[in-house]
Amino acid sequence: MHVRLGPFGRLTRRVPRAAAAIILAGTLGACSSAGGGGPALIQSATSATGAPTAGTKVVKQVYNPSDFAADGYCPPLQLRPGTESLPIYEKGHDGEQDYVRFQAAIYKTARQCSTSGDTLTMKIGIDGRVVAGPKGGAGTLSMPLRIAVVKQSGGKGPLYSRLFKIPVSVSGPTFGADFSQVIENVSFKISPADHDLIVYVGFDDGKKSPPPSG
Repeated sequence: MHVRLGPFGRLTRRVPRAAAAIILAGTLGACSSAGGGGPALIQSATSATGAPTAGTKVVKQVYNPSDFAADGYCPPLQLRPGTESLPIYEKGHDGEQDYVRFQAAIYKTARQCSTSGDTLTMKIGIDGRVVAGPKGGAGTLSMPLRIAVVKQSGGKGPLYSRLFKIPVSVSGPTFGADFSQVIENVSFKISPADHDLIVYVGFDDGKKSPPPSG
C-alpha cells in the first residue's frame, strides 16, 4: 500500500486516502459519516510521560511538503503493519465493533534528515484522520503515536523509541477531523555500519508487541 511521495523527498511512504477510508468504513460499520475533510490541522503533542525531555521538540507549524527535502543519508520511513489504524472502544468493550468510540488512521508520512558527527537527526511528519464510531460523538481524544528506529538486520534493540500523545478534537456536524503532526529533533547515534536503518511510525496503544529489533 505504501508508495513514493513525489513532493516529500525520496523513500517517503503513505497509505492513500482511499485505502484509509476503506479501513475506517470497514471497521466502523454503522458509524457516523466522516464528512468532507478540509485543511489538515497541526496539533500540539507531548510525550507519554508528560512534557518532552530536552532535545526532543514537538513543533506546532504548517505541514509544508517542501520542508522535507532529502539531505544526505536518510533512513526509509515506514508505517509498521498493523499500526496504521487505531480503534478506540468504550471501556470494557475492547474488540466489539458496536462499541467503537473513535477510529483513527494515518495515510501519509514524510521525513527529513541531517547528520552532525555521529548523530543523525530527523524531522517526521504525518497526516491522518479521525472519525466517530457508533458510540462516539463530539470530543477530544489523545492518540498514542510511536516512533522507533531499528537496524533492518542484526540489531539488538531500537536505536530510538518514543511514544507521543497527539490530541485531536472531533465535532459536528461531520464528527470527523483531519490531523497533521510534525515532530522535530528525533535524534540518535549512528556508526558507519548503521546505513541499513528503518524508521517505524504507527499507533501504539500498549496492546501490540514492541517494534521489531531487526
